[in-house]
Amino acid sequence: MDAEALGVPAESLPETAESEETEVFKVWDINMPVVRLFLGCETQWRIVARGMDGILHYVGIDYAAASALLEARPRGEQRKHLAWRMFEDLREMEHAALPILNGAGR
Repeated sequence: MDAEALGVPAESLPETAESEETEVFKVWDINMPVVRLFLGCETQWRIVARGMDGILHYVGIDYAAASALLEARPRGEQRKHLAWRMFEDLREMEHAALPILNGAGR
């Protein structure tokens, strides 16, 4: 939707630079179902406060929530992409994301 049509003042919108570069990449079709599953779990991360300073530490994805998302997939996708295989792929993505989410290399 157009922010102006909704009456949102221009000064409250985030600034975007014309020269801002966006990294674009292709996801192979075979990997799209698990990418959608991973993105669907974006609010299902288990997080704990670590230490006295309360720094948040990502522990992992709530697998019960991931299981519910797997079950909610369209039947055709369920037949084509087996749940156990997608769960394995999801766990690989989770393990790759954890160091990034927890600030490794900062």
